[in-house]
Amino acid sequence: MDKLIQYLNHIQEQLKNIKDGEEIHIVIGNESCDIDSSVSAVILAYFLHKHKTLRIPKNALVVPIQNVSQEKFLQRPDNCLVFREAKIPLNLLVYRNQLDFTRLCKTNKVTSTLVDHHVLSKNDLVLKDTVVQIFDHRPRDPAINWNEEHVEVNIQQVGSCSTLIAEKILAVDAALLSRELAYMIYETIVYDTVSLLLENGRTTELDLQIAKKLENTFQISEDRQSLYKKLWDAHIDVSNLTPRQMLDKDLKIVEDIPVPGLPMLVENFLKVSGAYDAIKTFADDYKVSLLVLVGLDASNGVKRDVAVYWKSTGSALKDHLLQKLWNSEKLKGYDLSLSEVRTEFTDIVCLKVNNIKMSRKQLVPLVQDAVVENRLDTDE
Repeated sequence: MDKLIQYLNHIQEQLKNIKDGEEIHIVIGNESCDIDSSVSAVILAYFLHKHKTLRIPKNALVVPIQNVSQEKFLQRPDNCLVFREAKIPLNLLVYRNQLDFTRLCKTNKVTSTLVDHHVLSKNDLVLKDTVVQIFDHRPRDPAINWNEEHVEVNIQQVGSCSTLIAEKILAVDAALLSRELAYMIYETIVYDTVSLLLENGRTTELDLQIAKKLENTFQISEDRQSLYKKLWDAHIDVSNLTPRQMLDKDLKIVEDIPVPGLPMLVENFLKVSGAYDAIKTFADDYKVSLLVLVGLDASNGVKRDVAVYWKSTGSALKDHLLQKLWNSEKLKGYDLSLSEVRTEFTDIVCLKVNNIKMSRKQLVPLVQDAVVENRLDTDE
């Protein structure tokens, strides 16, 4: 790990004295900054630091970005646990609020790699013309067409993006991985696939293949389910968070619609004191008329639900979205198998997702379609 620590220290020193015109390559995960995005960005950047592709300038400083502020990263106890166990100081990570991408793209020669996403958020759109490489495991957005003459695209629907990163490193330079780095990748794969159990619907053959290779090569013998439980227990530790901070903890923005991921069922979150007021304040702060909340409870098997909160100005969009959700069985690969859960709130519809294979990744296209349809109706 000493070499990785040296690399991260080098980045911090270089960023303090970066000059206009110097070449920078940004490796950035998605805006929810879950363990997969967080670990993938750091380890892939370390790999690219040593093995730059033809699309990355030879002298570029390769910088992994945690795509949240440092304050919000510290609200993710599972992320913090992974890095602290690997003895990587959190102050050596580079956080989204520490770099001004707009200024950087004007003053420097910037290229970038996207990990664990292939659709740029509004905050990161300035990077669009800098992207030269993508690693992602989400369903491909048909509205996004990267020019593959200029962008190397690796999108495969595996359980974890870290599987794709590990596959690349093991094929090119397996010696780059210390046991600690291999373990970080391994535990991320185990976590993302819910213990690598096929019945949980998140595991593919490639996930299993890479996990077994890491187990055999680096003598990893830890029980997969115990490892998953350790990370899940950290993820759901919200003892120090307010309901509002819980909404911010794992947030994705889809077509300007906030989609918070909760470490519990939404049904149970709504019973937390102050949760409903936090939802209303959250919508006000983001200046939106609708929120989509996605719940997950994996403490005893996998349980999922989704809820829609709307203001009166968001009623039409709410109708479009609920129609999409209820009719999901008509779309190939999107049968949510929903049933309604009663709540005391007249402006929240909560739905149990009986098909546990359907995570937030599968909900995102439905939200996108509903927003587009509602926009077309409004324009008419």
